[in-house]
Amino acid sequence: MNKFFFLIIFSLTLFSCSKGFGNKLEGDGYDVYFEFKEDEALANSLGKFWAQKDLVGKSKQSIRLTKDDEFYFIQLVASNKSQVTQMPYNELKLLFDLQNEIDSVIFNDKKSCQIVICDGSFNPLYNINQ
Repeated sequence: MNKFFFLIIFSLTLFSCSKGFGNKLEGDGYDVYFEFKEDEALANSLGKFWAQKDLVGKSKQSIRLTKDDEFYFIQLVASNKSQVTQMPYNELKLLFDLQNEIDSVIFNDKKSCQIVICDGSFNPLYNINQ
């Protein structure tokens, strides 16, 4: 995967302000927010994965790692809310592939993860698994 794939295919620009989204790790071109201190290593791995897979865009991207009893959620911010629920099958497939790769590389023996598209305040708009 590369920048072009991520930016064009998904039509997502990841951004947010840093206020109230939990702990924050800053990388080159991305920030990863996480709620619980025990998830700092996972958040760090997620940021490194993002950079290694060349998913970093032109502007600083924000990713938020949250969890419940069953799953970790990789929250990404959509630039165009109207396109989120109208994604074609092939774009959803690419998101599923990305989710599966993150799941196997980062969460290999922990809870699995789910990608959730959010607004600029990390309010969920669309969980690709539902």
